[in-house]
Order: sequence, then C-alpha cells, then structure tokens
Amino acid sequence: MNRVAISALIGVAVAGGAMALPYFGIHIPQPILMAAPTALMMGAAAAVLARTTLDAAATKTGKEILGTTQLKKAANVISKFPDSKGYLSLSIRPDTKADSLEVVKNPANYISKDIIVSLKASSDRFNPVELKRLFAVLRDQPGFVHMLLLDKHEEFVGYIPGFYAKREFSGAQAETLMAKYVIDIFAEPDKSVYLRDIEGAANVDVISDEANISDAIEKMAGSFRRLVVLRGGKHRKPVGLVNFGDLMGQTLGGAFKATGGDNGTLADFKLSR
Repeated sequence: MNRVAISALIGVAVAGGAMALPYFGIHIPQPILMAAPTALMMGAAAAVLARTTLDAAATKTGKEILGTTQLKKAANVISKFPDSKGYLSLSIRPDTKADSLEVVKNPANYISKDIIVSLKASSDRFNPVELKRLFAVLRDQPGFVHMLLLDKHEEFVGYIPGFYAKREFSGAQAETLMAKYVIDIFAEPDKSVYLRDIEGAANVDVISDEANISDAIEKMAGSFRRLVVLRGGKHRKPVGLVNFGDLMGQTLGGAFKATGGDNGTLADFKLSR
C-alpha cells in the first residue's frame, strides 16, 4: 500500500482544519497562523506522524486497495460531469449571441435539467457583455453546476464552479472578473492557476481516470482542492472532478471492511464505523 499517500492526505486534512478554525469561533493570532503557510506546515507535521503510524501497522487492510485501484473503478470518488440524457450542454464561442440560445429564450424549460457550459476559444475574444447576458439567465438555473474553458482545439484549459459563475459573472463586477478569469486565461493559459482562487481548477490540476486513488491523494497533498479527471489522460476528454472533501471522506471516514475479497476494487469495500 502507498502509505505516503494516506499520510499525505491526513496532512492535508489537518491543514484544512487549521484554516477552517476561525469559522467555528476558534481564533488563532494572525502572527502565528498566516493562513496557508502555517496550515500547510501543520499538515506536513501530521503527515510525518501518520506515515510513522502506518509504517508501524503494516498489516494488510482494505486501505491498501487505494494503491492499486484506478479512479474510474472506484465508487463515489469521481463527481462526473453530466453525460446522460436530459441534460443541456451549452457550447459557447466568442461569436455566440446569448439571445439566440434556447435557454435564454425559454429558461423555464430548463429548471429541472443539469447544465454544463463549455466556453470554447477561437481567434476572436469573448465579449463580456454577451457573456453577462447569458449568466444573468443561468443564475436562476439550479442545474448549472459546472463550467469548462476549452481552447480552440477543444482541450481543457480551466474549470470554474457554476456557483461562482452564476454569482459573479452576472453581477456589478462581471466584466472585470470575466476579463481576469476567462479572457486573460484564454490569452495566457498559464494564468489558469488563478482559477484556484475561486475554487476552480487550472490546466495542470488534472489527473487521468486510469490513475490510482493513491495518485490523487498524493497530488492533493500538494494543496490542490480539486482535480479535473481526464478520460485516458486526454485533455480533450474531461469527465468529472475529484474533490478534496469527497476523497477525504472516502479514505478517512472509517476503516475499510472487505466484502469482495482480496482482489476487489474500492467499489467492493464499504466503510465500517
């Protein structure tokens, strides 16, 4: 089993807990806790402790499945993008007019549908005014949860949570924020790292669905909050997300109890509390 991966995730959990303490009324003096740096050091310390503990208890348990189970074969680890009937896929290019879209003309028809928006780059720049018209309508669509940024080759550039796009891309500062998080990123894809500031994902925050769960844990130990899952590792095929909270819940929620034998996948295991 990859004990480094497990201990790393525990470290990230401690870091996240330290950063969240103020929300529960527990205040740490600012000079002591400078947000992320101190939290990550605390996480690193917890990771070392966890590694030592796991090394001392090297008996084979269900957790060893984490080292060999692919993400695509694990249950409830990938939050998949809509890919079944009854959902709406909006492919928006710079020349797309918001008023021409059916969801804008008849928004009530899509209240019960899942919606995924893909902004696809071309040689032209996106018009913030047109985008704001679109998001002013999508703001009232509960099924709009995910938005992808794709380059002119339709390869993944970045991910923006639907909740942020609905709230900020339809508000008073919409043009400014879209310039930073959409237009500038298409112009310079390396700037996609700024999407992490809004709970999004950059063009490097990716993992193949053929990678093992332990690989996702190790990558998230590097402070990633979420990873975009690519089918076969191909940037033209984003299929969903691995979120830190979901992964932590799956791996640290309790001890794994085997139900499918030593050769089972994570789907064959259940948490026993």
